[in-house]
Amino acid sequence: MSRDGGTTKTWFVKVDGRVYGPYTQAQMRGFIQEGRVAAHSLVSIERDGGWKPALEVEILRGWLDQARGAANDRSGGEGQASNFIIVADIRSETGSAFQSALSHFGDETKIVDGVWLLRTASSAARLRNELSHLLDRDDSLFIVDASRNKTAWFNLGDTIDQRIREVWNPGGTRSSDDT
Repeated sequence: MSRDGGTTKTWFVKVDGRVYGPYTQAQMRGFIQEGRVAAHSLVSIERDGGWKPALEVEILRGWLDQARGAANDRSGGEGQASNFIIVADIRSETGSAFQSALSHFGDETKIVDGVWLLRTASSAARLRNELSHLLDRDDSLFIVDASRNKTAWFNLGDTIDQRIREVWNPGGTRSSDDT
């Protein structure tokens, strides 16, 4: 949908088959900055069709790049790339979308089934936040920032959550980015 002669668009976002919106460009930009709309998020200017990943829409791609740069600056990495080990137990049909999303962050290579090496300037928390949107409730994710000694994870359960904290950081000071 278009307003004021086509210069202002409204956007819709589709998550798990459900359509949300309309949202203004300002709202969409905010959602991208917050990580609520990611590169893989399905978006359209029409409620009933024309869905594509946000990364494929020029204006949204620019905002995604800006948000990624701002997140890198806030993460203390000052845009310096880190090496990540990403372990994903993907039981749903999202495996190819997951690997495709990884490639948008930087140089990646699959080591063995469910394990990737990724070089990117993103933080472990940012990667978890964006990649977890692609996973279902039976999938899980564990990310190690090997350069900065940080971890982040998704959907591993309370017992594993506690064990990771105990093993990764036995002294009690935090070195993980939480679940």
